[in-house]
Amino acid sequence: RPAAAAPAAKRRRQRPAPSGSPGLCVAGEALIDFLPRETKDGESCYLPKAGGSPFNVCIAARRLGLPVHFFGGLSTDMFGQDLHNQLGRESVDLSLVQRVARPTTLAFVSKAVGNADVKYAFFKENAADRSLTSKDSRKAMEGQSFGAVHMSLGAVTFEDKQMAQAFSEIFSIAQSKGAFTSFDPNIRCTMIERGAHEYRKKVEEFMGLVDLAKASDADIEFLYGEGTDLSIVAEKWLKLGARLVVITRGAQGAVAYYRPAPETLASCAASPPTQQPNTIDARGRCTPVADTVGAGDTCTGGLLFGLLGGAGALSLAPQLAGGAAWDNAATGRLQEILRLAVATAAINVSRQGCDP
Repeated sequence: RPAAAAPAAKRRRQRPAPSGSPGLCVAGEALIDFLPRETKDGESCYLPKAGGSPFNVCIAARRLGLPVHFFGGLSTDMFGQDLHNQLGRESVDLSLVQRVARPTTLAFVSKAVGNADVKYAFFKENAADRSLTSKDSRKAMEGQSFGAVHMSLGAVTFEDKQMAQAFSEIFSIAQSKGAFTSFDPNIRCTMIERGAHEYRKKVEEFMGLVDLAKASDADIEFLYGEGTDLSIVAEKWLKLGARLVVITRGAQGAVAYYRPAPETLASCAASPPTQQPNTIDARGRCTPVADTVGAGDTCTGGLLFGLLGGAGALSLAPQLAGGAAWDNAATGRLQEILRLAVATAAINVSRQGCDP
């Protein structure tokens, strides 16, 4: 189980004031995506590219300007060295990384068909990114002060008891030190062995340790069924402990749910700056969509940049870590942050692979 979480009301009373730190710690996996391509002769092939949801969030948040630490296990094999080198080139702090003599997880990505999400085939047994323990989490947080700690799942799931305990531990410690916690279930259906019903219980239990819950509409569909009202799921997660729920909707952008009053559910939404089949590049010019790999992760990086007050803007850490009210200034800022995050994702999909 993902470790016992204190009831939401009790947990709130025990938390200190927000740390005020602009720093972000991202925990979880890093792997190699093999992206579908064609040779010049028209034959199918795969292009290896560094990835994994937490890895992608690190890159996105760091390129936007946040100080970022990565906490995870990286292999000592050649793929692990590539992952380590790329994070280093992006100026991600690697002091919390553990190098492990296990193989790197490999993920083969299907071709996208229409608006459907891509599919993945993972090779992950005994991989380095599954090596974290609760003890590692405690050690990583010693002497550290972060504004936020984020964790995404993916090839690693809550069915891995050791990893679930490590994630619960780092979230609990982060909140005790004034950070807000951010979580993306990032469902990969083929990785869930015991079915949606059992996995939903694990996700809901973990919500007691979550301040920002970010998910895709595809994640919600897997957990709660096709046609489920997103607002009903968001309201449930808010009751379980989250203070902000953001659900991405592919080409339709994203919607954020929050409570301006104890029994009131409010929301705001942001749409992409263009309509399919086009997106925008980094200069804001209209351009075709290359692929959608890493769009959600890039959006998460944009959210965390904004919520932590990146570039000197208003931080919403008081609402997320401190339980401050969602007043007019905060809700106006949330709308701005959501637009920024959706725009960063739009830029990413103008490029091959995840390249925030």
